[in-house]
Amino acid sequence: MIELLAAMTTLSLGVGQEVVAGENDAGAERAGSGPDAVVYDGSAGQLEVPGPMVADADITIDGEIDEDAWANAPVLTGFTQFDPVEGVPATQRTEARVLLTDDAIYFAVTAWDDVKDGVRATLGDRDSFGRSDDYVRFIIDTFNDHRRGYVIMVNPLGVQQDGLWVVGGGGDRRRRWGPPIDWNPDFVWDSSGRIFDGGYTVEVKVPFKSIRFPKVPLQDWGLQIERRIARNGYGESWAPVTANVANQMEQFGTLTGLQELNPGLFLEVNPVQTFSKQGAYDHGAGAFQREGIDGDFGMNVTYGITSNLTLDGTYNPDFSQVEADAGQIRVNERFALFLREKRPFFLEGTEIFQLPQQLVYTRSIVNPVVGAKLQGKIGSFNAGYLGALDDVADPGNPDENTHAVVNLFRLRRDLGSTSNAGMVYTDRTYGPDRFNRVLGVDGRFQLNQRYTVTLLAAGSRAAHGSAESLNGGLLSAQVARSGRNFQFEVGGHDISNDFEAGSGFLRRTGIAQMQSRVSYNFRGRPGDFIERWGPSLEAEGLWTHDDFWARQRPQESSVQVGGSVSFRGNITVWGNYSRSYYRFERDSYYSLASRSAGGVRRAFFPDQSLFQGLSSGTIFFWVNSFDRVRGNVRLTRSESPLFDFISDAPVDIADSWSGDASLNLFPTTNLSAEVGVRHTSLLRQRDGSLYSRATIPRLRAQYQFNRALYLRTIVEYGSQRRGALLTPTGGDQVEYCSNGSCFDLKGSESNDFSFETLLSYEPTPGTVFFMGYTRRMEDMQAFRFRDVRPEAEGLFVKLSYRFRG
Repeated sequence: MIELLAAMTTLSLGVGQEVVAGENDAGAERAGSGPDAVVYDGSAGQLEVPGPMVADADITIDGEIDEDAWANAPVLTGFTQFDPVEGVPATQRTEARVLLTDDAIYFAVTAWDDVKDGVRATLGDRDSFGRSDDYVRFIIDTFNDHRRGYVIMVNPLGVQQDGLWVVGGGGDRRRRWGPPIDWNPDFVWDSSGRIFDGGYTVEVKVPFKSIRFPKVPLQDWGLQIERRIARNGYGESWAPVTANVANQMEQFGTLTGLQELNPGLFLEVNPVQTFSKQGAYDHGAGAFQREGIDGDFGMNVTYGITSNLTLDGTYNPDFSQVEADAGQIRVNERFALFLREKRPFFLEGTEIFQLPQQLVYTRSIVNPVVGAKLQGKIGSFNAGYLGALDDVADPGNPDENTHAVVNLFRLRRDLGSTSNAGMVYTDRTYGPDRFNRVLGVDGRFQLNQRYTVTLLAAGSRAAHGSAESLNGGLLSAQVARSGRNFQFEVGGHDISNDFEAGSGFLRRTGIAQMQSRVSYNFRGRPGDFIERWGPSLEAEGLWTHDDFWARQRPQESSVQVGGSVSFRGNITVWGNYSRSYYRFERDSYYSLASRSAGGVRRAFFPDQSLFQGLSSGTIFFWVNSFDRVRGNVRLTRSESPLFDFISDAPVDIADSWSGDASLNLFPTTNLSAEVGVRHTSLLRQRDGSLYSRATIPRLRAQYQFNRALYLRTIVEYGSQRRGALLTPTGGDQVEYCSNGSCFDLKGSESNDFSFETLLSYEPTPGTVFFMGYTRRMEDMQAFRFRDVRPEAEGLFVKLSYRFRG
C-alpha cells in the first residue's frame, strides 16, 4: 500500500497540476504588465475587452505567471465589493489577465492580501472547498445570452471546483441562499496556484473541447471574475453587480470579437470496470455469509456533433457511491425522503430539465441498462433529450419480468434578453397498457430587471393494466422581486388527486399550496461591527385539491417571523418564530381506530383544537472566523403533531427538541475533519412520556496526499427509536384498519453503526481509481457497544479512464 501511494503521488504531480505553496513573492513580481498591455478598470465601467487572441501562448500552468504572453495580455482590475456592501472599492487588490489561443482560454490572477497569513487554502479533492477557502471564480457566458455560464473556481493551491450558472435554477433554492449554480457537472481543465508572502497567484486553462459555444465566425462571450476572502466573507468582482437586478449575468463584462473558434473533433470514451465483494448476516442461518467477487463493466461515450450540440451514450452506467448519504432522521417523517443524484451520466448536461416542480428526477431510473442523451443550443432554442432502458419491475406488477422504457424531452426558447418559454415531455412505459406520461409548458419572464414571473402547467396520463387510465393536472406560479434591500416572493401550486409524475419526484399530490415571503436588509458601512441585518415574514397555506377549489379553509397554515444578523469577522446569527395550524376532516381518519386496555375498539377522531396555534422557534449560529476551526449550531423547540404516516393525519401532539451541530477542523493543509451530531426528541404533551428519540453522530476525516489522491474515513452511528401511536386523551393504542382487519401502529428501534473508508485517485474527471470498504453493524442497545452484530459489508474497486480525442 505504501508503494502504491508513493506511485500515485508521483503520477499526480506529473499531469500539469502541480501545487506549490511558496515562501516568497517572486510570482507576483513577475506578473508585471508589458508596454502593450491594456488595463480594463471594472469600477470605471471598462467592461468590454477585445478578444485577446494569441497564436502560440506557450504557457505552462504552474501558477508562476512568468511567460512573455502574460506581459502584454489585457489586465482586468478595479474590483468592487458586492458582499456585504455593494459598490465600494475592494478591500484587497486583484488583477486578472485573459488570453485565447486556437484551442483554449487562459486566465491568470494575482490576488494580493495585506494581512499576514490571511490567505486560507486547504489541499482537498475536487469540489471540496466551497465557503471554507479563499478562491477566484470565473463565469464564462459562451453564448452571451445571460442565461447560462460555465463556472470555473480555483483556490490558492490550485484545487478545482466547477459547475454551471443557470439563471432560475441551481443553487440552494429551498433555503434561498447562494448563487444559482448547478455544482453537478465536472469539466476537464488545468489549474495551478501558489501562495506568496503577500497573497497568491493562480493560472487556469480551459480547453474549448470542455465547453460549448456557438458555431459562428464571430462571437462575444460574457465574463465575470469574482474573488472571495474567506476570513471575513467578503465578495469582490471585476464587473460591479447589484442585487437590484434579478439576473446577475446582465451585469457581466464582455470578451468581444472572438473569431473562428473551433474545438476540433470532440470524442470521449470512458470505460468503467468495477469489482465488488458483498457480505450480509443471514438471520435464518445465524451466521455472516460472504458472496464471491462480482465484476461489472460499463461504458460512457460522448461525441461533439458540433461546438454547441453533444451526444452521450452509456452502457450500464456506474452507480458505485463513494460516500454514503448522510443519515436522516425518520422518526416522525410524513413523506418520502429526497436523495440527490450521484451517477455521473445523469449529472452532466441535465440542467435543462430543472423546472419549478420536479417533473424530472433521474434517480427514478433505478437500474439503467443503456441510456442516451442529446443536449445543446441552436440559435435561440435549447434542447435536451434523455432516454434509458431501466431494468426494474413495474410497481403495479412486481412479479412480472419487465423493463421500463424512459424518454424525457425538453425544449426551451429564449425570449427577449433574459426571458424564456418551453415545454417538457416525460414517458415511462412498461407495456402498452402500463405507462405514465406527462406533458407540460413553462415560462420564466423577467420584468423591469427586478421582477421575475415563473409559470408551469402540466398534465399527466397514467395506465396501470386493466384499470381505467387516470388523468391529472398541475399548475404552478410565482412572482419574485429582487433588491439590495427589499425582496419578496409569492407563489403557489395546485396538484390534482390523479396527477402522477412517474419520472419525477413530488412529495404529495392532491394538494394546493400558497406561500409568500417578504424581507428587508439593512446594510452597514464598510468596517461596521454589524455588516447586515434584517427581518422577514412568511405565510403559508395548504389545502386539499378539492377544498381549494371549493374555497374551504386550509388544512394546514403557518405564519413565521424571522431575522438575521451578519457580524464583522464572518459570523452569522439567524432565528425565527412560527405559529402553525392543522385542521383535518373526519374522513381523514376513516382508517384509524383506538383500542382500550379492555380491548374495546372505537372510531378515532381527535379534537382538532389540539393542533391549533402550535409554536416553533429556531436559532442558528454560523462562525467562520478562525483559520483552523469553523462550525455551526442549530437549536429548535416546537410543538409538533405526531402523524400516522399511512393516512397522513395527526394523531397526537408532542413537545419537540431538536438540533444539530457541526465542527469543521483543518489542523494542517492536508488534513481535514468534520464532526457533527443531529438529535431530536419528541415528548407527548399528555404525560411527558417519550414518543421518539433520534441521535446521529458522524465523523468524516480526510487526508489529502495531493490534489489527485486522498484517503477518507467516515464513522456514523444512528440511534432512532419511535414509540407506539396513542390517543391524546386516554393513551389508548391507535390502530390502522383495512379490509376488515386492524393492526397496532407500533414503534420501532434501530441502532446502526457504520464504518467506511475510501482510497481515491482522480487526476482528472472520468479517470479514477477507487478502492473502498464499508461495514454496517447493529448495536443491540443504544451506544453500549457491548453486543454489536455485523449486518452487512462490502469491498469495491472502480477503475476508469477518460480517453479524449
